[in-house]
Amino acid sequence: MIIKNKIKDLQHMFHECYNLKNIDELKYLNVKYCTNFSYMFYYCYLLNNIQALENWNVSNETNFSYMFSGCPLNDIKPLENWNVSNGTNFSNIFRSCESIKDVKPLENWNVSNGTNFSYMFSYCSNFYSIKSLKIGMYQMEQISPGYLVIVQHCMILNH
Repeated sequence: MIIKNKIKDLQHMFHECYNLKNIDELKYLNVKYCTNFSYMFYYCYLLNNIQALENWNVSNETNFSYMFSGCPLNDIKPLENWNVSNGTNFSNIFRSCESIKDVKPLENWNVSNGTNFSYMFSYCSNFYSIKSLKIGMYQMEQISPGYLVIVQHCMILNH
């Protein structure tokens, strides 16, 4: 199945699809024109493999808020080559993704246009390192003070 439509908004597409586990067919989804992924996989309790999203062209995307919130993602490596340079809202993108341990795969994300990073990794209870988190380290001065709570309730965080 090949989906060629010029989809512009995927907000809430699989919101609370509690039994969604296999998204392999989404590798064919053309998201090049999409600008809103907010809540796309919100609380998909069984979704732990996002390999199918590895080659998505997300370069026009601006809103990533809550995209994977509540998903037990085992590996975020498939997202490492995403071009998120037009993204502005990254709030809660990985909130409550309890299986995420490290953000190294995201270290090359260009988030210079980001304005909201609030609670990006909050409640990621196995999250242990932000050493590779370059998100804003040199750009942090551009982020409004109200959005500096990137991690919260990360029980074993070692920074």
